Amino acid sequence: MNSLTSRQKKALETREKLLKASLDLFNKHGFEHVSVEQITKACHVSKGTFYTHFPSKYDVILDKFKELDSFYSTVEKNIDSTLPASEKILTLYKEQMKYLTNVVGKDLMRTVYTAAMTSQVEQGHYLISPQRKIFQIINTYLEEGVRLGEFRQDLQVTQVQAIIQRCMRANVYDWLIHHEDFNLSAEMALFTTIVLDGLKAENK
Repeated sequence: MNSLTSRQKKALETREKLLKASLDLFNKHGFEHVSVEQITKACHVSKGTFYTHFPSKYDVILDKFKELDSFYSTVEKNIDSTLPASEKILTLYKEQMKYLTNVVGKDLMRTVYTAAMTSQVEQGHYLISPQRKIFQIINTYLEEGVRLGEFRQDLQVTQVQAIIQRCMRANVYDWLIHHEDFNLSAEMALFTTIVLDGLKAENK
């Protein structure tokens, strides 16, 4: 692999600088109250430089969030393939909630959720995109559970998918608005177990 040129290294450094400054400003002032001009001033670069690296300020968040999503591929490889679909989902969510709590943190997640609710973001934002790795993994488990008769047959797979995805967003949102006594992993496990039990076929 060829080493980076000094110009390429400088471009990467600038991108990281813009990323960090943007997230810091979003956390301090709120996503909707921060302009691209404020970001570039903080980094002492031009607006043109910003747009060379990011199409919009929301893409700054997407860039970081997509990086975080790669974590789920690692988790998937370590989940026992012989487990029932419901147990696979609970295991995936457990690891996700631990990761959000211990690695990602509330500041970044608050920024992501706040940005998703502003008028400056398109309706098909990444937070609910079916292209997200975690949703692709969960959908595979749900399809497996329906196919093997673990889950009810009177609901379409897409309906079950929407319900299970909502479990994740609802619990993360509650975590963000509660104080530190809210145990995200424990609350997620309890909530999702109850929902999954309600989705299971009667003989399961």
